[in-house]
Amino acid sequence: MSRNQGTIVIVHGAWVGGWRWRGVANELIRRGHQVFTPTLTGLGERAHLTSRNVNLYLHAQDIAAVFRYEQLTNVLLVGHSYGGMPISVATELVPAGVIRSILYLDAFFPEDGDSLNDLIPGPPHLPEDPNDYLVPPPRVNLVGFNAHMTADARASYEERRTPQSVFCFSEKARLRGARDRIPQKTYVVATGYKNDTFGPMAAKLRKLPDWRVEEMPYTHDLQHVAPQQTADMIESALPPA
Repeated sequence: MSRNQGTIVIVHGAWVGGWRWRGVANELIRRGHQVFTPTLTGLGERAHLTSRNVNLYLHAQDIAAVFRYEQLTNVLLVGHSYGGMPISVATELVPAGVIRSILYLDAFFPEDGDSLNDLIPGPPHLPEDPNDYLVPPPRVNLVGFNAHMTADARASYEERRTPQSVFCFSEKARLRGARDRIPQKTYVVATGYKNDTFGPMAAKLRKLPDWRVEEMPYTHDLQHVAPQQTADMIESALPPA
């Protein structure tokens, strides 16, 4: 059993769904925690709901709805990769005091007015067809992202990834300080690959006294390459009972 049973909401990255976190969620549940891994609208098992109305704010509403309908309190909110964008906006939608800890796992960290496309060092995420709104998932063997996978694991991963609305990547986050008022704030950067995207975000937060910044010596898909260590890190960010 862990030192402190808690309530955890984990938000996945782009082009995937809550399924991507099943292994870590099962481990945390085994340790006695209550864990939610919602799939954002238009992705995973909710891919049939995609439309031009799917954007960053809608995904933040997806997260806030979990808090409302599950009547959650004293929550650790976790975001991985793209998940850092909607969890940031969701802090503005969830009643004050409910989110007691927030954890970014190699995740985008927007300031007010930032879109994800503003934060990536390379080309923006855009549809291949300018008349379309869906951005297909990258199908290349990205070093640091999925180069670690076996052929079978990669095939299963690719088969379940889904295109994502460009408005998730282009809409700017509207933040009014709710995130800053969360008592515990942690950022984890993966150092097992050339991390030009998230390394600078960790460096910025290291300068702030109310942020805890940690490193994990793995590639970006922490939940896949190091599920036990990722569960440990999530546990370390739990708020007091």
